[in-house]
Order: sequence, then structure tokens, then C-alpha cells
Amino acid sequence: MSTMAPDTTFTPQDLQSNEFDYRPTPVIVPVAVVLALVSASSLLGIVGVILAVIGFVVSLVAVWTITMSDGAYSGKWAALVAMVLSLGFGIAGMGSQIYAYSVEVPEGYRRTSFSQEISAKGFAVEEGKIGLHPDVAKLVDKPIFLKGYMYPQRQTKGLSQFLLLKDTGECCFGGQPKATDMILIKMQDEAGADYTQSRVAVAGTLKLTSDTTPEGLQPVYSIEAVKCERSRSAF
Repeated sequence: MSTMAPDTTFTPQDLQSNEFDYRPTPVIVPVAVVLALVSASSLLGIVGVILAVIGFVVSLVAVWTITMSDGAYSGKWAALVAMVLSLGFGIAGMGSQIYAYSVEVPEGYRRTSFSQEISAKGFAVEEGKIGLHPDVAKLVDKPIFLKGYMYPQRQTKGLSQFLLLKDTGECCFGGQPKATDMILIKMQDEAGADYTQSRVAVAGTLKLTSDTTPEGLQPVYSIEAVKCERSRSAF
């Protein structure tokens, strides 16, 4: 009885078919996936929203690259998922920022831009005398809501008063801040405020002051603050 041996003949066609089974994935695809995952941080702040926008653009480029490759590249589904995630997180993050902006001002308080409505106004000169700018004078003794950065000092907990600066630039943290670039915050709550490097939001009544801080700084304005917290929105 004879048996037939299996055919193990190797043909060039086998090699050719195996060579074309594998399709590489462009490097941009895993980059898009990572950005999509990181864009989840958009729910925490504006930086995450920016990452989500970048992730969406990178994912879009990845999808376009694969589509235009005529089947030479794989990973289109991963790129599509990354694009959807980046878009979703970006929209959610921006929506969160818009909502926070709409509810962060306490009732009865006027949203005021520290940089544009106080600092940039400077002082007015009339008949050789320096005085308040008329626009700023209208805010004195009025309840306002503004944002800025706490001037660093030794005490970090339960601050009864502190300096609020318009930004973290050299004008404020790198030297002597101008009188209009700082506001002395006087907390009305016995618990005071805790120092943070993050941007803070303050609500209170704007006043004039002649007080000198322990650092030797002499602000012109003060706020009798009823509220001080980390800024809920980036705007």
C-alpha cells in the first residue's frame, strides 16, 4: 500500500502573498491616540482643551494619510476613534469652561478686568494733579469681581490680607509692581485665604488705601473681600 507524501513545494507566489499581508501603521496614529487620551484633561482646564484641539487635528491628518495611501497603511479605525475622543473631550471641556464662567460671579457683583479696567487705566492728570482715572473712580465703593495672582509671602495659610497682582509677568513678580498693578485684599472672613500659585478670583468692595505692606509695597487700591477662591474658568 502506497501513501502520498504531502506537497511541501515552495513557490514564489507564497512569498509574494505573505509580503503583502502586513501593512504598517503610520507613527502619527499612536501619537493621535495618546493625544486623545490626554485630552480628557480638558475637563480640568483650558490646557486640556488646547490638547484636545491638537489631538483632533493630528487625528484628522492621520485619517487623511491612511485614506490617501491606497491601502498601504493600516490603523484607520484607531485614528477615527482618536479623532472622535479628541472632539468629544474638547467640546465637553469648552462647555465646562463656559458654564463655569457663567456662574462664577456672585449675585450683585460686577465682573471687572484687573488688567484692562484698572491697571491699564493708570492715573489721570488734571491741572498738574494726579488723581484716579474717571473710569476707575466709578468702581470705588462698588462690589466687583476680578481675578489675579497672589503675591508670595512667608505665611501661606489663613491670610487675613495679601497682595493681588494682575499677572505673573516681570512687571509684578520680577521687581517693583506699579501701584495700579496691585490691589491689597483684606479678607472679611476670619478663616482668611490660603496662598496658591494658581489664578484666584476675588469678590468684594473696591476701596482706596494708603496702607504699606510688610514687603514695603504701597498699593492704591484695596478690596474688602467676602470671597477668594481658585478661578473656576480660564477667562
